[in-house]
Amino acid sequence: MVVMSGVTTFMLYPLLTLELIRRGENVFHIGVILGLLSGVGQISATVIGRANAKWGSKRLAVTGLIFRGAGLLVFAFHVESAVYMAAATLASIGSSATGLAIKTELMRSSTSRRTVTLRSMMVNIGAFIGPSIGGSLFLTNAFGNIIIASLASYLLIAFLICLIRFHEPELTSVNEHIATFRMIGDRSYILLVIGVFSYWSLYALWPLVVPFIALRAFQTPVASTWLYTANAGLIISFQYLLVVKLLSKLRSSQILATGFAILLFCFLPLVMSPGPVSVVLFITLFSVGEMLVSPTLDEVTTRISTNKHGLSQAFGLNASVAGVALLIGAPIGGAIIALSQNTVGIVLFGIPLALTGILVAVLLGRQEMAL
Repeated sequence: MVVMSGVTTFMLYPLLTLELIRRGENVFHIGVILGLLSGVGQISATVIGRANAKWGSKRLAVTGLIFRGAGLLVFAFHVESAVYMAAATLASIGSSATGLAIKTELMRSSTSRRTVTLRSMMVNIGAFIGPSIGGSLFLTNAFGNIIIASLASYLLIAFLICLIRFHEPELTSVNEHIATFRMIGDRSYILLVIGVFSYWSLYALWPLVVPFIALRAFQTPVASTWLYTANAGLIISFQYLLVVKLLSKLRSSQILATGFAILLFCFLPLVMSPGPVSVVLFITLFSVGEMLVSPTLDEVTTRISTNKHGLSQAFGLNASVAGVALLIGAPIGGAIIALSQNTVGIVLFGIPLALTGILVAVLLGRQEMAL
């Protein structure tokens, strides 16, 4: 299911920016739409986490798929920007509900670094396959047909979820609320929240930067799907080897620091003229940084969470912070590109965020050493 969901998502998302440009949307509006599509559901994740604890992961996952499909269906039609924004909001809430439900179900079974990394790899297998399918459909079919294929996939995923046995719902209790407040007041968790915000603000730039540099470097509208595929391929090939095997002796804070340092340097090639070499360098560095930071943030969240019954709310709070970052980062990135007509200005936005992430990792490391 994780793989299938990833295929469906990345079959559509790399092409959405190009399709909206083709329909005459300006870059700032596209940035707002992408921010809403990524961010609103994440911001709502604290509430979604409570719903997951009360209703159970199965019911929430299926409901989320229905919301996601209904929102994305609107993008099959030419409508006003405000309607796209509303649809993106609905799809975002649905996506967040399904993702949080499935993640929580997996993490209730095992919280090891190996499990977190394997889950990330499954998502990226879908990200590896999806863009190729989407790119092929984009060249030979109307964009609406890609939407229809996505909806069919969501129906199949919902059917499979109904057949699988899930854990019983986490019961909301006074003790769970106390544990959550203690977690919020914990200095380590505050640092983690800052790290989450920094990472997802950086990640918000990805769907904006990639279509621009891909088109200018390779002179074809489907080049962005190649870069999404390359990103996923690198993560599938090397994430388990790096995080679980080669870096197994490192503390999570050290892995975070390394990942953010790589993300810091990944933005420097954007200063260069967008040719194949600079694009490949950017994609490679960004992918390595992503494969180190993303699963490690989940690992640290799980460790800080006081008990498994609090995992839904812990991931929900993190996702809300990530949503705020996406909702801020995407419009800012879109405005920078719209004003400068290139991606050079993104560097001034990305580097401070990466530096903040490194500082957070260092401070978390000091707290780990003090324990």
